[in-house]
Amino acid sequence: METLVISNPDTSYCKEKSYVRTAEVYHLGNEKGYFKYHVLVVDFNFSNDDNAMGKFLKQISYLFDELELTVDKDGNIIEVNNLSFLRLRWMKIAARLSETHKGEVIDNYFSQINSVLEDESRLIDFLGGYNMFGLLFNGLLQSFDTKRKRESPDGFTEIVTPVKEGDTITLVISPENLDQTEVDHFRGLFVFKADHYKEGFTEVKKHNTHLKHSLLWIG
Repeated sequence: METLVISNPDTSYCKEKSYVRTAEVYHLGNEKGYFKYHVLVVDFNFSNDDNAMGKFLKQISYLFDELELTVDKDGNIIEVNNLSFLRLRWMKIAARLSETHKGEVIDNYFSQINSVLEDESRLIDFLGGYNMFGLLFNGLLQSFDTKRKRESPDGFTEIVTPVKEGDTITLVISPENLDQTEVDHFRGLFVFKADHYKEGFTEVKKHNTHLKHSLLWIG
């Protein structure tokens, strides 16, 4: 999984940062019609991990490198089964980072994470974001042959249109009601071959920032 952040695109101040995570996903079985998964992030490769903020973000990312999730048949996260583990782990990470990182920005960052971990529904929304695991657990893990609509957390409607070619189905995602949001541009696609999810991609432009999220399934 990769997130590419491009700040001030199309200007001489353009900066690009890449955040790559390699994850292993294990199916632990089914329970009451739901699926149990263990997600283990085995490698991080951040393009800015040679500076203070990059190292800080990498340490924060370790909080979410091991997840136990309950997922519905469409691929939506409905429960975080190791929430107590995450809360305890965050206490240890925050204590260690607070020894070397000070200031209002850091305090606000810690406060936001505390709030997310205190509310499981907020944590599920966070983990389901495209910059986290939204390309993997996205509600689109099974291909289909009719157009669908779903609400984006950014306030617009995502229109998902299936395009079939041989044994490959590409779900093309386009926006509706984009002018009512702060988003300037959005598009995405998910590719299934022989009904197996192979890769996904989304990009969004807003606030002079261009975000590209991509996933390639190997195995």
